[in-house]
Amino acid sequence: MLKKAASVFVQTLKNHGVDRFFCVPGESYLSVMDELLYSPGIEVVTCRHEGGAGFMAVADAKCTGKAGVAFVSRGPGATNASISVHSAHQGGVPMVLFIGQVNRISTGKMHLQEMDFIKTFSDMAKHVEQINIPSEIANVTARAFHIAESGIPGPVVIAIPTDVLESKIESEDVKRIKINPPLAFPEKVKEVSNLLSNAKKPVLVVGGQVHTSVRSRKLVEEVAKAHNLPVLCTYEHQDIISNDNLYYAGELGLRPPEPIRKNALEADLVLVVGHRFNGVPNMAYKFPSSKQTFIHVIPDPNIIGKIFRTDMGIVADSENFLDQLSKFSNNNRNNERNEWIKLCHYRYLNNDATVTPRNANDGLDFAHFIDGLGKIAPENSIITNDAGNFTSWMHHRFPFKSTMKLIGSEIGAMGMGIPAGIAAALRFPDRQVFSIVGDGGALMTGSELATAVAQKAKIRVIVANNNHYGTIRYHQEVHFPTRDHYATNLVNPDFAKYGESFGLKCFTIYNTEEILPTIKSAMEINGPSLIEFKMSLELNTSTATISQLQTK
Repeated sequence: MLKKAASVFVQTLKNHGVDRFFCVPGESYLSVMDELLYSPGIEVVTCRHEGGAGFMAVADAKCTGKAGVAFVSRGPGATNASISVHSAHQGGVPMVLFIGQVNRISTGKMHLQEMDFIKTFSDMAKHVEQINIPSEIANVTARAFHIAESGIPGPVVIAIPTDVLESKIESEDVKRIKINPPLAFPEKVKEVSNLLSNAKKPVLVVGGQVHTSVRSRKLVEEVAKAHNLPVLCTYEHQDIISNDNLYYAGELGLRPPEPIRKNALEADLVLVVGHRFNGVPNMAYKFPSSKQTFIHVIPDPNIIGKIFRTDMGIVADSENFLDQLSKFSNNNRNNERNEWIKLCHYRYLNNDATVTPRNANDGLDFAHFIDGLGKIAPENSIITNDAGNFTSWMHHRFPFKSTMKLIGSEIGAMGMGIPAGIAAALRFPDRQVFSIVGDGGALMTGSELATAVAQKAKIRVIVANNNHYGTIRYHQEVHFPTRDHYATNLVNPDFAKYGESFGLKCFTIYNTEEILPTIKSAMEINGPSLIEFKMSLELNTSTATISQLQTK
């Protein structure tokens, strides 16, 4: 019996557990939208920009551990969504982006909004494919999810011409392809255990694949206890282990405080689990150094040895490796190892970023807000964050619990915070979701506040407003101090009024006494709310001031 390709496609999505996707509707995939009228079961979240839709898909994947899904139309829609594909690629986040394409007869003719998506996305996706044979629509879709979720997860981009979706085919829908992750060889795990026992100052570094697994989070703590190991978390993953745990040694994020850098650089053995160790955590390729024994556990053999000289590479699923390692015990519990544990945690608690909040004449220290939020945020809170120096206070001061969830962009993409918060609030409607954004990023995807209102998403948006692109100003003062840095000055709206215009309940904080009652009031709103925090520009990061940068 002939079926419409769009019908087979939608059923294949359902077979893969897709219950929600994010989109800006486009005429190129109207057949899919129409099919959902007769085959309900997938919630369609209409967004105001394809970049926001893509970020929501990335955040949804971080919530579930399964591929997040976004639909966009050809040309402009696809390029708008590319920032989320880039973020998912470097962050190792499973995502499938479906792009409506021009009819097959128009391809290769520079038709309106036509693009070669294979060329466009091949450098930022695990796999890119265009479905030109209608009968292959279910097989290609199933393969897309398999590729996105297997090995090191990542984004897959699938382009579907309009006439393919409208075709009649005899093919049936396809079930999920079972993923069998690589398992660690027990003898190799035992060898790692022995190396940890013999090391004087080992560290365990976790992130990436470990971040979305609840079981892996518990195993990290078990391994730390069993082997007497300090734990460093990679950028945007510091919620893997509770920060008040004695074994927590800090986050390898952007410009970590010097004591936390020492926790990494003074180690004699470095065990990295679940993360490619690309980008921010390796501290500009200084960590691990050639003097440190480096063990890398990752489910992709192509990564091992690609960035760093590796003493031992283990191709294995993170959860399986940690589970096996937790069953070995480490007898090295001498005073020297115990002092190393205590020193690493002490350095996290006591550094320039954790001192008493400072005073400034041009606004408040954002430390006041982060400290206040840390006191009253529920232990199952979700924190989403945008990119900018304002996040340094969050990364260095907020007391994350392993029962919380931190969602950010590993590429430092502005605009992630608000869309990510909306996706998290929809996935976990009974949890408090705090989206911490700067004034720059707030206006990059602030239009998605309309989506929050439409979806009744209980998101608490915190806008740290210093009327500046603060991170760029930081770099200007480092490289070209004391200039008239005109390009980073911002003209902003009254963010409370801006939020109110969408229908949010909004608040503004001018002094420290308002912080706790304002947060509590925002949390009580049955729907989205927004807090504007009048933040100092002089206090540029959690550790540096503009004046200090100008005199270095």
